[in-house]
Amino acid sequence: MTPLTSGLAATWMLATITAASAAPAQWSAAPSMHSARGYHTATALLTGQVLVVGGDDGPAGRRFASAELYDAAANTWTMVASMGTVRHLHTATLLKSGKVLVAGGSTGPGGILASAEIYDPALNRWSRAASMSTPRAGATAVLLSDGRVLISGGIRSGRGDAQATAEVYDPDTNRWSPAASTAQVQGGHTLTLLSSGSVLMVGAGQPQLYDPNTNTWSQAGIIAYQRGSHTATRLTDGRVLVTGGFGDTGAGGNPQTDTTEIYDPAANGWGRGATMTATRAFHTATLLADGRVLVAGGEEATGAYLTTTELYDPVTNRWTLAGSLSGPRGAHTASLLPDGRVLVTGGWGDGDTYSSSEISEPAPRSAATPEPSASASSSPGANNPALVASPVAASQGRLSRLENVWPFLAAPVLLLLAIITFRFVRRRRRI
Repeated sequence: MTPLTSGLAATWMLATITAASAAPAQWSAAPSMHSARGYHTATALLTGQVLVVGGDDGPAGRRFASAELYDAAANTWTMVASMGTVRHLHTATLLKSGKVLVAGGSTGPGGILASAEIYDPALNRWSRAASMSTPRAGATAVLLSDGRVLISGGIRSGRGDAQATAEVYDPDTNRWSPAASTAQVQGGHTLTLLSSGSVLMVGAGQPQLYDPNTNTWSQAGIIAYQRGSHTATRLTDGRVLVTGGFGDTGAGGNPQTDTTEIYDPAANGWGRGATMTATRAFHTATLLADGRVLVAGGEEATGAYLTTTELYDPVTNRWTLAGSLSGPRGAHTASLLPDGRVLVTGGWGDGDTYSSSEISEPAPRSAATPEPSASASSSPGANNPALVASPVAASQGRLSRLENVWPFLAAPVLLLLAIITFRFVRRRRRI
């Protein structure tokens, strides 16, 4: 083999490897739900099935009490028992018993609910749970390490009166008890259980930590971009990835953002994450079995809903495109299935509400990239590039979107260079 042939072969191989490393996720259609839904909930059960509850059908203005169950093995939806009350903007929390607690929500304009219900998958039956101390719609709930449920924020009357109050539900006693209030009123915020048992709240104002043992909130570092309608995902190494959402920028409005930030519990501090390929709010983020995070859909800064999806790799601190949804979606749900695929259901897009669902089978992690370790150090430094930047730097020096899509551009460029080189050498030989 001549030097020229060897060079061309190497260039071609590099282009092929580069293209393969950027292979997008595979999206495929799943059966449609029985009802078109947005602002519903989807809960992955201990059986591996996914329970979808309530929601609304958007322009028609109807709220639902109905529920349905997706079985990944059979690839089917089945209607199950309905709740006692229609609800959207409610919370749904999987309890340690395998039952599902649904709390709050709204029946329509001004119809904010304090009531709660529990679904038993084994009996296909709903039962009343104790009511919360205050009505809440658009609240956020999280399962605590001890099996109780913390719920906070939300609006009380539908007139934009968000609240700072919080309360805790104990399934053993079927009682709600007051919890300490957050520093500011909250809605569209996130609650994330940390490995320590504390809960990270990200929303209006600076982040806070809730300690269930002392029933107190404390400051959780300083975030560069205060936000709402974002996502917060606990990574396998214990850090928390926060993506997108609306940010408070004063008179300029609250535009959707493509920024991401990462919280390190060990340092109680924040660092910059790589910038997403699109601005997003009302999107979903799903932790995959290999430690990457799949972000799908959402509303961009123009107000349009997105079809794009992308994958975040915490090892390389990089986003890559992950294929497209069949249509634009926001206010949808995404659930990790037992086989590692991701089920996306319902939501809004193009002025309509969807009953459709689809499944992502993410492309494998590159063989050159090691899997993240839960025991890896989460201290700021060279091993965690997302935490090198200070909070000030997080709002500056944004990563170029070109950096996130370079694999898709590099392959054709390398191939073109190979062709030009080959033609140039042939021409010289003729001369």
